[in-house]
Amino acid sequence: MPAWFEQLSLRAKLALGFGTLIGLMLVGGTTALLGHGRTLAAAEAFLAGDNRIAELSVESSAAMSKARRYEKEFLLKQQVFSHQEAKSRYVTLVASQLAVVRENMTSIRGLAGNAEITREIQEIEAVTRRYETGFLRVVELYGRLGRVDTGLEGQFRVHAHAIEELLAQGAPEHLRTDLLALRRHEKDFIARGLSRHAEAFEAAADRFQEHVARAALATGRRAELLRLAEQYRMRFREYVATEAEIDAATLEYLGAVHKIEPQLEKLHARADMAVTATRETLQRLGRITTLTVIGVGLAAVLLGLLVAGFIVRDVNRAVAACVNFASRLAGGDWTARLPLPTGANEFARLAGALNLMADAMQEQRRRDETQAAELQRLNRTLSMLSRCNEALVRAESEAELLESICKQVVEGGYRLAWVGFACHDEGKSIEPAAFAGVDGDYVAALKLSWGDDQRRRGLGGSAICEGRPAVARHILTDPAFEPWRDNAVERGFASCIALPLKTKSEVLGSLGIYSAEADAFDAEEVRLLQELADDLAFGIVSLRQAEAREQAERALDYQANFDRVTGLANRNLFGDRLAQAVVHAARSGRQVAVLVLGLDRFKAINDSFGHDAGDALLRHVGRQLSASLREGDTVARLSGDEFAVAMGDLAREADVAPLVLKLLTAVLEPVSLESRDVSTSASMGVSLYPKDGMEAGGLLLNADAAMSSAKAMGGNLFRFYAPEMNERVSALFAMESDLRRALEREELRVYFQPRVNLASGEISGAEALLRWQHPQQGLMPPAEFIPVAETTGLILPIGAWVIGSVCRQLRAWLDAGLAVPPVAVNLSARQFRQENLAQVIRQELADNALEAKYLEMEITESTLMDDPEAATVILQELRGIGIKLSLDDFGTGHSSLSRLRRLPIDHLKIDQSFVRDLTTDPEDAAICLAIIDLAHNLRLTVIAEGVESEGQANYLRQHRCDEMQGYYFGRPLPVAEFEQLLIQRRTLALPAQAPDERRTLLLVDDEANILSALKRVLRRDGYEILTAGSAREGLDLLSTHRVQVILSDQRMPEMNGTEFLSRVRDLYPDTVRMVLSGYTELNSITEAINRGAIYKFLTKPWDDEALRIDVREAFRHHESAPLRS
Repeated sequence: MPAWFEQLSLRAKLALGFGTLIGLMLVGGTTALLGHGRTLAAAEAFLAGDNRIAELSVESSAAMSKARRYEKEFLLKQQVFSHQEAKSRYVTLVASQLAVVRENMTSIRGLAGNAEITREIQEIEAVTRRYETGFLRVVELYGRLGRVDTGLEGQFRVHAHAIEELLAQGAPEHLRTDLLALRRHEKDFIARGLSRHAEAFEAAADRFQEHVARAALATGRRAELLRLAEQYRMRFREYVATEAEIDAATLEYLGAVHKIEPQLEKLHARADMAVTATRETLQRLGRITTLTVIGVGLAAVLLGLLVAGFIVRDVNRAVAACVNFASRLAGGDWTARLPLPTGANEFARLAGALNLMADAMQEQRRRDETQAAELQRLNRTLSMLSRCNEALVRAESEAELLESICKQVVEGGYRLAWVGFACHDEGKSIEPAAFAGVDGDYVAALKLSWGDDQRRRGLGGSAICEGRPAVARHILTDPAFEPWRDNAVERGFASCIALPLKTKSEVLGSLGIYSAEADAFDAEEVRLLQELADDLAFGIVSLRQAEAREQAERALDYQANFDRVTGLANRNLFGDRLAQAVVHAARSGRQVAVLVLGLDRFKAINDSFGHDAGDALLRHVGRQLSASLREGDTVARLSGDEFAVAMGDLAREADVAPLVLKLLTAVLEPVSLESRDVSTSASMGVSLYPKDGMEAGGLLLNADAAMSSAKAMGGNLFRFYAPEMNERVSALFAMESDLRRALEREELRVYFQPRVNLASGEISGAEALLRWQHPQQGLMPPAEFIPVAETTGLILPIGAWVIGSVCRQLRAWLDAGLAVPPVAVNLSARQFRQENLAQVIRQELADNALEAKYLEMEITESTLMDDPEAATVILQELRGIGIKLSLDDFGTGHSSLSRLRRLPIDHLKIDQSFVRDLTTDPEDAAICLAIIDLAHNLRLTVIAEGVESEGQANYLRQHRCDEMQGYYFGRPLPVAEFEQLLIQRRTLALPAQAPDERRTLLLVDDEANILSALKRVLRRDGYEILTAGSAREGLDLLSTHRVQVILSDQRMPEMNGTEFLSRVRDLYPDTVRMVLSGYTELNSITEAINRGAIYKFLTKPWDDEALRIDVREAFRHHESAPLRS
C-alpha cells in the first residue's frame, strides 16, 4: 500500500474501499439488466403468435370432437325422441361447433405468415363445410324415414293395419299367417337394416299376393287386399331405398371428417414445435445473461473484499478485542482481559489501561457481592417472617392463612412456595393445599407420598416422616430429586427445602420452598424457616379449633331454633316470636292470631310411601305455608305433622278467616311422590289475642284444642277456639293418667280369637287381642286407648305385659293337659323397634318354661317397610328364638315384592278390607286370589282376616286359602270361654260334598211369580234349583253352592242382569250364564255377550219346551268345557 493511504483516517479508508466496491457492482448490473430486458421483450412478442395458434388449434380440435359427439347423439336420440325434437336439439349444436372451427381457422390465418399453413387452413374450412352439408342431408333423410306413426315407416304400417282389419272381417287363416310373416320381415329390417331381411320381405310379399289372388274371397275384398298389399310393398321399398341413401351420405361426410382431424393435429403440432423452439432459445439467452450478471458481481465482490481486507485487518483485530473485552465485563465475566499487541501504538496503551481497570473492578465486585448476599438473605428471611407473623394474626380461615403465607414467602425472594397436607389414605399421599410462585402445574404434578416408597417421598415426604427439615442445596446433583429434576430445572429451581408442619401430637404436612440460587439454605436460614413452619402449624391448629367451635355453636343454635326436616322455626323459636308479637300487639292495641295446623292423612301417606316421602310432604307443606303468609308472619313445625302460624298486627277478627282459607288451599296443592301426585288436607285451629288468652303458651294450647276439634269433625276445615274444646283435651289427659294406672290395677285383659284351618275345620291358632276393663267406662276396645299408649310411650310396658300374660296362660293350659294351638301377639311399631325385644321374649319363654312354637308374633306391613333392612335384622333375631312370624294387614301398605321375598316370615294375613266384599266385588276377589298365589309361591301360609259369612269361607276354601279368622267361626273370647272352646275341640262345619252328577241351576228374578213359574217348568228335568230375588242374594247363594247354570232377569233393582252376570263371570268363570228378559236392551246385552259375560239371551214370554231345551244345552255346554279346554 502507498504511504498516503496509511496516513488516511480509519473512516476515510473504509469509505474509499466500499465506494469502489459499490461502483463496480452498479456498472456491471445495469449493463446486464438492460440487455436482458430487451431480449425478453422481443422473445415475448414472438411467442404471442405461436402460443395463440397452438391455443386456437386445441380449441378447434375440441370443437370438432363436440360436433362429432352431437352428431352421434342425434343418430341415437332420433330413435327415442321425435325427429323434429332430435333435429332441434343437436343439428344446431353441430353447426355451432363447426362455426367455431372455421372462426378459429380464420384467426390462425391472420396470425400465420406462412403460405403452407394458409393452404391447410383453407382446406380445413372447405372440408368442414362438406361435413356439415353431408350431415344435414342425413338428418333430412332420417326425417323421411320417420318412426312408428310418421314418415315412410308410419305409412307402410298404416297399410299393414288396413290389411289386418280386412283379414279380421273374414279370411282364410293362411292369409293371416302370411301377413304375420310379412310383418316379421318388416320389423327385422327396421331393427337390423340388413339386405337379406329386405329380400325376405319381397319374397313374402309375392307369396301373400299370390295367396290372396287364389283365395276364396269376394271380388271387391280381393281387389282391395291386392291394392293395399301393393301400396304396403311400395312404401316399404321406398323405406329400403332411403336407408341405402342414408348409408351412402353418412360414408361421404365421414370421409370429410377423417381429413379434418389429422390436419388439425398437424397444425397444432407445428405450432407446439415453434413455441418449444422459441422458449428454448429464450431460456438459453436468459441463462447467459444471468451468468454474466453473476460473474460481474462476484468479481466486484472479490475485488472489494480484497481491498477491505487490507484496510480493516489491523483495525479489526484491535476493535474486536476491545468489544469482546467490554461484552464479557458487561455480562459479569470479571476475568476478562485484553491481549497486549506488539509495538507501542495507541491500541497497546489502551489495552494495558483497560486490564488494570478490570483487575480493580473484579476485586471490588467480589467484596460487594459477598456482603450483599449475606445481608439480602438475612433481610429477606426476617422480613418474610415478620409478614408471615402478621398474616398468622390476621387470617380468618385456614385457606386464607395458607395462601397468604405462600404469597409472603414468594414475595420474600423465593421462586415457589407450597403447603401440602399428609393424607391418611391407602397410598399416604400428600395433598397440595395452597401454593404461590411461578407454576402451579409443577406442584400438581409432584404427587408426593409419605409412605414407604422412597422414590415417591421427595423432600416433602421425608420431612413428614422424619419430622425435621429436608434440604436439597443442589437440585442438579441431589439423587433424591431425580424423578422431578427435569421439571425443576426447566422452571429455574436450583435448591429446595421442605419443612414439617408439626403439632404436639402429629405432623400435619410440609411447607416446600424453592430457590433460584444453588446452596441457598444455610443453617441460620433453615432455623428461621423452621420457626416459620412451626408458627404456621400452630396457626392451622388454632384456626381449625376455632372453626370447629363455631360450627358446633351454629349447629346447636340451629337445632335449638329450627326444625331439621323442613328448615322452619321449631317450637322454641316460635314461642319467642309469638311472645314478641303479643308484646307488640299489647302496645299497639292490635290482635294476634295463632294457628295450629295438623295434616289429615299424613300417617297413611307415611305408611304407604315411607318416611322419605313423608319428609318430602312436610317440606312441601312448609314451602306452601311460607309462600302464602304475609311478610312478618311466622310459620313453624311443632312436631310430627303439626305446624303453627303466628299472624300479628291484625285490626279485627274478620281479617283472619280469609288468611286461614288461603293457607288451607295452599296445603291442598299436590306434590309428586314416587311419580304420583299426592295431596293432603289439613285441620286448623285458631286462637286470638287477647280474646282467647294473654300469654303465648295459652294461645298455643287453645289453638291446638281447636285443631283437635276440627280433626274430630272430619278434617279439611278450621275452627276458632271455644272454651269447651279443652274438655276433650282434658279427657285425653285423664285417659293417659288412667292408662298409666291400668297395669297396676290389673284392669287390662287379653282376649283370644281362634284361627281355623279351612281344609280340616280344626283350630290352628289364635290371636291375642287386648281389652281394657275401665272402672267407669266398662270394656274398651284397643282402638280407643292404643293411640294414647303409642303417643305416650306406654305401649312398651303394655306390650311386655301382653307377652308375659299370654305366655303364662299358655303354660296354664298346657299344665291342664289341653291341646294348645300357637297364639299370635301383635307387636306395635314402637315395640318392634325396641332394642331388647328379643331378650324380653326369650326371658318370658324361659320364665314360663314354654317352647317357642306356642308363641307367634304379628307385625303390620307398614311397620316393616319403615326400615326394611333394620326390620329384617329384628325378624332374624326372633326367628333365631324359634318364633313364627306373621305379616298383618297385607295389601294395605307400600311393600316391595323383592323386599317381601327376603323377609323371614311364615304367615301372610289378608286384610279384612279385601275380604269384606270378597263374594260380591271382583276386584277384591282378584286381590285376595293374587295374595293367596303370592303367599303359596313364597311358601307362606295365608290367613284371611274378618271372615264373617259362610260364603266368604267357602270361596276362600275353593281358592286354596289355608286359614281364616273372623266372627263366622268365633269372636274374640275371654280366657274362660276360649278355654271351653279348646276343651270341646270345636271345629268349623265343612260343606257337604254334593255328588258330581248333580246339576244345580240358579234362577234370579225380582218377581216371585216369575221364579215360581220357572221353577215349575224346569224341575221336571231333575235339576237342583236355587232361587234369588236380587243380584246380591244370588251372589250369596253362589258363594255357598256349586252352580253350573245361571238364568237371570235383566231389569232388577240395585244391579241389572248384565252387571250381575259380569261379576259372576269374574268370580265364577266356569259357570254358564243366560239372560231371560222381556226388555230388548240390545246394546248392553250384545256388549255383555261380546265380553263373554252372557252365554245366551232368551226373551219373555218363553216357550216351555224351548226353554227346557236351552237349559239342557247350557248344561251340556258346561260339561263339555273341560274337553274343549
